[in-house]
Amino acid sequence: MDSSPQNFSFNRQAALDRVGGDEELLKEIAELFLGEYPGLMLEMGFAVAGNDPDRLQRAAHTLKGSLGTLGAERAFPIALELEMKGRRNQMQGAKEIYLSLQNCMAQLHQDLSNL
Repeated sequence: MDSSPQNFSFNRQAALDRVGGDEELLKEIAELFLGEYPGLMLEMGFAVAGNDPDRLQRAAHTLKGSLGTLGAERAFPIALELEMKGRRNQMQGAKEIYLSLQNCMAQLHQDLSNL
């Protein structure tokens, strides 16, 4: 049935716990997330390219919330780091962190698509 959580970009059990064990609800949330996150990633990319810390903070904060709900234990701290960079107006290194988040999101997308 389940592989260990380490094989996934998200903790399936934690995500299920957050939705009261409702598999269908988890699938619905995953589908909504898969439709929403590309726009947030694009927004963060524009923020990084345009050196816009407020825009970065807002988009990263929104993404982080969804990642938390899904138990995305790899991507969550990276989104948090970007949020904090934006909040502190410290854009140095944001591009590299954003690229790392892109890699995590690609794996998360694949794993959520397989629910």
